[in-house]
Amino acid sequence: MDIQVILVFILALLTLNLMVVGFYVILVLKDFRETLKKSNEVLDDVHTVTDRVANPITSLAGMVSGIVEGVKAVKSITSLRGLKNEKEEEYV
Repeated sequence: MDIQVILVFILALLTLNLMVVGFYVILVLKDFRETLKKSNEVLDDVHTVTDRVANPITSLAGMVSGIVEGVKAVKSITSLRGLKNEKEEEYV
């Protein structure tokens, strides 16, 4: 009977230990959940900031592209005009 008492005592200690560890794991998981919420908010803020920075840069790139295409169009028109003037001079 002496062994049965020791085994019951050990079993009670192990049960108490598992309950404490389980409670600690629950607290750690709650802290981890709060950390994930905060990091999610930070990532949302970073996404907002990058969108606010990227939109003007994109529109600026579009403007520069439009200007470059306009300059190319003007150059092609002037080159066509120059060819037309050269052809007229050949006939004279």
